[in-house]
Amino acid sequence: MVCCAVSNCKNTSVKTSKNKDGITFHRFPRDKERRRQWERAMNREEEWRSSPFSAVCSEHFGCTDFYLTDSGLRRLSVNAVPCINISPCQEPVPTISRLPPVYIDPSDTEEVIKLKNKVRRLEMIAESRKHKLNLVWQSRRRLKKKLECMKCMVKHLIKIKDSTSLAEQYNCEVSH
Repeated sequence: MVCCAVSNCKNTSVKTSKNKDGITFHRFPRDKERRRQWERAMNREEEWRSSPFSAVCSEHFGCTDFYLTDSGLRRLSVNAVPCINISPCQEPVPTISRLPPVYIDPSDTEEVIKLKNKVRRLEMIAESRKHKLNLVWQSRRRLKKKLECMKCMVKHLIKIKDSTSLAEQYNCEVSH
């Protein structure tokens, strides 16, 4: 089980998942200087140190800290440092999205608030997958065009070969 190292965060790999909630966990960097930056960013007691298993959930990184790979996976950029929703004193900031925060009515229960946030995350995941699907369709159309072009070239080359072999046969027959 992976737990978020931010003191007031309750996200764990048991409670949340990448597919369901859109939350991912990221281990502390191996580079000592960057690891110290992350440890300072955790805003925990002075003697606290991360272990090789310490991780921070994606809720504490800005949307600019992530990038999409060619295969469509969301990865954390090399110079990212957790800085969002670290302290309970911080004003809650929307994460992994450029959308405004979910409207929370004062009468909403904690369960309703969780569901609203879950819906927002699922909308973001759906939007991302829709974008990936469009890219796949575009790629498929380009590949179909290339295939047609290649078929045409092969037919043309076969014609040239056949006409060349006929000419050679004709030349052989004429010379005899």
